[in-house]
Amino acid sequence: MRIAKIPSEVVYQQVWASLCERMDPETHLVLPEWKLLMRKVGVCRQRIADAVNSLKAEGKIEVVEKRVERHNRDWLVFYYRVKEG
Repeated sequence: MRIAKIPSEVVYQQVWASLCERMDPETHLVLPEWKLLMRKVGVCRQRIADAVNSLKAEGKIEVVEKRVERHNRDWLVFYYRVKEG
């Protein structure tokens, strides 16, 4: 038996809720953690990407680059900044 497809609106709402839950309250930054989102929502990476693109288009999140030093190297890490919550 095939599982029914989760509506896009539900995926969108669950991705938004997950990002808001995990956001740092001071900086409003959150790591995307795609695998966590896929497991939590129960959909594939493309469905998560569609929801994230909708959130970006609506101006609810923006991509922010941040340099982090780990193991004596600089790494470029991408975060989402939540603009409303």
